[in-house]
Amino acid sequence: MAVSTPHRFALLIPKTLAALPIIQRLPWPGPFKYLPKLVQLKAAEKACNRLLQEQIECGDLDFLEGVTLRLQINDMGFDWAITKVGNQLSFSKGFDGAETTFAGNSKDMLLMASRREDPDTLFFQRRLSIEGDTELGLEVKNLIDSVDMDEMPTVVNHVLHLSADFVEALPA
Repeated sequence: MAVSTPHRFALLIPKTLAALPIIQRLPWPGPFKYLPKLVQLKAAEKACNRLLQEQIECGDLDFLEGVTLRLQINDMGFDWAITKVGNQLSFSKGFDGAETTFAGNSKDMLLMASRREDPDTLFFQRRLSIEGDTELGLEVKNLIDSVDMDEMPTVVNHVLHLSADFVEALPA
């Protein structure tokens, strides 16, 4: 399949931006880490409920009912407790009593979400930490693997892939 000229141009944008000296001097992950905690929680909750609506309705996330998954994105200061309440995911401030904790940095989480990196690979390279209930951790990993990215809104896939291109192009 031939790639159109505008599409080819769009694919160059993340690498071009990442190469700009001013961008290279900015601290990753930029302004997102400074969002107020309540805004972080509500935005993540709303986005996840919308994007995972089909999985929630099909019961694919029922394993989160009555248990808590803690998600930490360390370099951004995000620390969320996620549970399923009724027909939606509920996000609150993370806490030590969660059954399972997934922790990593934003670049690796983004690469995992865009399918550029496998959760197992990140775990074995010690770039993703999974602690606590191993069965729950495995169910979360299987959920990540089972989400059909082709069924996600096109704009979500484009943003994920362009963002992954950008972080891959940033100097280490």
